[in-house]
Amino acid sequence: MKTAVMLDVEPIADGGYMVRCLLNCEGEVYGREGRVPLNISLVLDRSGSMEGEKLEAARDAACMLVRRLSPDDLVSVVAYDNAVRVIAPPATGDRQDDLLRRIGSLRGGSTTNLSGGWLQGRDFVAENLADGGVNRVVLLTDGLANLGITDPAQLTGMCLRAFREGITTTTVGLGEGYDEKLLTSMADAGGGNTYYIERPDQAGGIFAQELEGMLTLSAQNLTVRVTPGRDADFLRVLHTYPSREEGQTLVLSVGDLYPREPRRILAEFLIQPEVFEEGEEGRVAEVARFGVTAHVLTEDGGVERQQIDIPVTLTAAAGGRADPEVRKEMIFIVAADAREKALEARERGDLADAVSHLRLASHQLQAAGLDDAEVREEIADLQNVADHIEVHGMKESDAKYLYQRSHDSRRSTRSSLLRYRREAEAGGEKDGSVTPGEPPAAEDRGAASGGSEESGAGEVKGEGDRDRDRD
Repeated sequence: MKTAVMLDVEPIADGGYMVRCLLNCEGEVYGREGRVPLNISLVLDRSGSMEGEKLEAARDAACMLVRRLSPDDLVSVVAYDNAVRVIAPPATGDRQDDLLRRIGSLRGGSTTNLSGGWLQGRDFVAENLADGGVNRVVLLTDGLANLGITDPAQLTGMCLRAFREGITTTTVGLGEGYDEKLLTSMADAGGGNTYYIERPDQAGGIFAQELEGMLTLSAQNLTVRVTPGRDADFLRVLHTYPSREEGQTLVLSVGDLYPREPRRILAEFLIQPEVFEEGEEGRVAEVARFGVTAHVLTEDGGVERQQIDIPVTLTAAAGGRADPEVRKEMIFIVAADAREKALEARERGDLADAVSHLRLASHQLQAAGLDDAEVREEIADLQNVADHIEVHGMKESDAKYLYQRSHDSRRSTRSSLLRYRREAEAGGEKDGSVTPGEPPAAEDRGAASGGSEESGAGEVKGEGDRDRDRD
């Protein structure tokens, strides 16, 4: 696991500094032989609303995932409507020759006993917990929990308890009818991912993305502690991972870490003007301390608990300097904020205000002047969604699209859910595409790692002290 902190220091009117610290955590692949052991349960909604194209897409995606599993991987398949049906109890591939046929036989039913399906999947995973591997329930639904346990707090609590026992939950919402807030909270509590499938033909890509993530797992239970230094006022963390407060420290539960998807935490601190008084050019201010812990998968297939301590200090200097990586991350936060405000405006019935928030954010992103492909896509998406709402209004599918895009940005994830693209060349025209965008190449993400980073108004000191315990 590699970590780095990037600083963006902005002088403010009264002589102090706004200091933005961007912690980057990056997973590593150590050339392990074989693959990460998988113990997964696919839990598929087969309620009446799934009948037809949606259920066909879910069957195809599940079959695709099964075909890509190793013969040693454990998989079970559960389907549910008003009742729970076991399609396949947990077994390795060499004992499930007819699994694809059984998945293909799924047909639509009636109501949605989501809790019953999830509980059966959890029990199957719990029977065969894989040490140092992935133990996960993958839940797909197009509807609401309307039978069995339906209280969101109870459903979320169930996922949290399973997570504490080593079982994670990923949720996949399909179409317009599912409860995105419920599925997001279940995935958050369960330490997994959450996805939105706008059209059935996207299901295969989402399942492939989830499987690739599980197979390239680098670390689990990534936790970040953010503590302000004695010379700084802690303003906020702009990413919204599940968190709790311990005195002045904010503890973030970040989840799993993959090599292709760095996790980032952007925090803002204020340095008062009296910290760097005239004549104290060499004064060193204590800005913050980041504590990073995770259970890291090792080359020999074991698990190693790593703990990294990163103090952040700032030395007095003339003026400040913008860090392009920090500013880029800020751009995605601004876009997320605009999408959230657009959704709030929709709740009030004020679509003109929703459009206004999206257009304003697009102009702000353009004014930032960052020549970056991901930023250009973000600008185009905001503009095109605003155009669409202005002409067609905001349907439920539009609201879910905005919600998922905002959620991904708040989790430092570059969303693969992308309706609209603009040509990369300057002055390019909108192509009107409604297909999801390809994930950017690793070199285009600008992920930093390793040693210390220097900033115009100071420097971050130290690479972090590491403690390791073998499990």
